[in-house]
Amino acid sequence: MQRLLCRVFFSLAFFVWGLRAGAAEELTLTVLFTSDVHAHLLPQDQVRQRPARGSLAQVASLVEAVRRENPLVVVLDGGDTIQGTPIAHYALTGQLGQGQDPTVTAMNLVGYDAATLGNHEFNYGLGPLRRAVSQSRFPWLAANVGNAGAAGLGVKPWVVLHRGPLTVGVVGITNPRIPFWDPPEHWQPLSFTDPMAEASKYVAQLRPQVDVLILVAHSGFERDLKTGIGDERDAENFAWRLAQLPGVDLLLTGHTHRDIRPQKLGHTWVAQPGRWAELVTRFDLHLVREGRRFRLARVEGKNVPVAPLPAHPQVVQALAGLQEEVEAELARPLGELLGPLKLGGLPVEDDPSVDLVHRVQLWATGAQLSLAAPLAAAPLEFPKGPLTPRLAHALYPYPNSLVVVRVTGQQLREILEHAARGYLGLRCSPPGACELLRDERLPAYNYDTLEGASYLVDPTAPQGQRIRKLEVDGKPLAPGATFTLVVNSYRAAGGGGYPHLREAQRVKWVDKQMVDLLVAYFQAMGRVLPQASENWFFAPRLVLAPRAAR
Repeated sequence: MQRLLCRVFFSLAFFVWGLRAGAAEELTLTVLFTSDVHAHLLPQDQVRQRPARGSLAQVASLVEAVRRENPLVVVLDGGDTIQGTPIAHYALTGQLGQGQDPTVTAMNLVGYDAATLGNHEFNYGLGPLRRAVSQSRFPWLAANVGNAGAAGLGVKPWVVLHRGPLTVGVVGITNPRIPFWDPPEHWQPLSFTDPMAEASKYVAQLRPQVDVLILVAHSGFERDLKTGIGDERDAENFAWRLAQLPGVDLLLTGHTHRDIRPQKLGHTWVAQPGRWAELVTRFDLHLVREGRRFRLARVEGKNVPVAPLPAHPQVVQALAGLQEEVEAELARPLGELLGPLKLGGLPVEDDPSVDLVHRVQLWATGAQLSLAAPLAAAPLEFPKGPLTPRLAHALYPYPNSLVVVRVTGQQLREILEHAARGYLGLRCSPPGACELLRDERLPAYNYDTLEGASYLVDPTAPQGQRIRKLEVDGKPLAPGATFTLVVNSYRAAGGGGYPHLREAQRVKWVDKQMVDLLVAYFQAMGRVLPQASENWFFAPRLVLAPRAAR
């Protein structure tokens, strides 16, 4: 009897132990991911003075709620994080904020575990970036950045995180096109190496050491995820190729601001969470122990909108003082706007808002000619009345400085032809107006116009033959003549694929953000009248309709 009781006891004990062991053998790791936050820290658009759909303050509320559900959480970011809003601009330039990076302040409160550098992290140069990295309570990753030590930039290629019995490896890859988008003064002595080679090397090193391997890349997909159609020669976007690397469980992407729901591409799960902290990618990884390691058994994922969530009070409180300073600066009177000004989208005629940017570029540099594009994406109208820095931020949301280069007449023509490459013709339905057709894949900021010359654009002509009657000072452009041309630093570094500008002789560099130059111009002028110079027009060639038979 005693032996039977012992046997029953040990059987029950083994059963209970088995239940506990079985529970311990199956774990769920939750991965939360943001990218292209662009310093949207609080749910308020200070430029347009309206609520915003996303912010790091709302991300903080989501992360806190998820951590209550599951303590095994990893929070990551994909870059283009510290730049993009007035609060970031004034802090990064040192005008406000007493040296503290507000985006990092918010990220520290969210509790990020790691972030990958994006290209916009370099827009203000290495000084502000070093400060942001040093203030972070989490590591910044960039496996394909060389000479980081010489630059005093504390970034790592990878990090291993421990969550309970789980080990999680995270490799970061930044975009290697940074030298084509930012002037050398912003990134030297760094070097940017082949992202595929570096990712392959570090994935192979880490895979045997970890249970879960995550690759965070500041890059989009060079192929369509449904059809597989695309161009693998694309140096800017290479996420499709990264997804083919063996050993990667999750590939978390950014840069292209797309809402890509979690899905499987080959053997790798991929996703992208849009922009501006409006979405958070959530993966729930269900793992089962096999020997000393855990195996990924099942994956669930979705992109979660944060708009319904409240802003986390700790983030709001931490940024309240700086937010008030920025609001006061945006409303500071600089002069008078003598007429209403509409901006946003791609104009179909010479546009007062773009011409105002031209005027400031010429005023700040003394160049003969100016190249600029419409940069304000969403429509917005400023009424006649007080002129404030808010208009400067609306006109120019990007952190570009100005570069004056020397170009020939022939190069200038080819630059303008490149600017007109996205037009696809006209669609006319008489008696209504004709519609201008364009390549929707090209953002409006790729359609530059020229000030200081006059010309016609024929959107119906073949590419490379669309610019007609190009004249300077009323005279036809001589191919061998030379001119000084002011462009923004993005164009001067090769941004947008514009020909000749990257290799052109530099005459001058104005190391000041364009938004600050606009503010300086407003102050200097006092009164600003928005008007277009009407130096260019759309003018398709016409043919006479055949005479109707009588």
